[in-house]
Amino acid sequence: MPKLATQSWAVRRALASRQPFTTYGALSATDQRSYRVGRLPERWADLYRSDADAGRIRYQVFSYSTPIAWVLDDGTAVVPQVRYSITTNHHQALLYALLSEPDSFPQDTPDEPAFAPTQAPGSWDWPRYDAAPTLRVLPGLFVRRDFAPVRMEYSESYSVRQGWATSYDVGPASGVEQAA
Repeated sequence: MPKLATQSWAVRRALASRQPFTTYGALSATDQRSYRVGRLPERWADLYRSDADAGRIRYQVFSYSTPIAWVLDDGTAVVPQVRYSITTNHHQALLYALLSEPDSFPQDTPDEPAFAPTQAPGSWDWPRYDAAPTLRVLPGLFVRRDFAPVRMEYSESYSVRQGWATSYDVGPASGVEQAA
């Protein structure tokens, strides 16, 4: 069973083609029989159990241990209108793919070319480059290392003119007098 990134196009393609998968988070899908109902409300849990007992469920999508959608043998997608946690709501937002064609989603882009920024005003050694501008954390996930902080004396340009300077916008480096 492939392990996919939750917000990737591969998850949407897997949902559209009804393929089982797991993610690095709490979203998963299976074509195996399961009777887990998790936090599904009783009314929906009864419907889920009756469909499972009749052998009609062909594909199920889970967030944590709760079925958030299932597809019946006639192709009907059942998506309970229930709100859960923020994470599960993000998972539910991906369920539109159950009604789409697998080829309607683009391929996930491979490694993007390195970004070559120009010199930023007020910065020390920006852009900062190491031997490789990206750091591989997980397969397919990259973290950029080609940035450096900008000096604070340039941060007050908008907020001080508008009269709502914050504590880091004032001081000797910024040239703004502190109120007594």
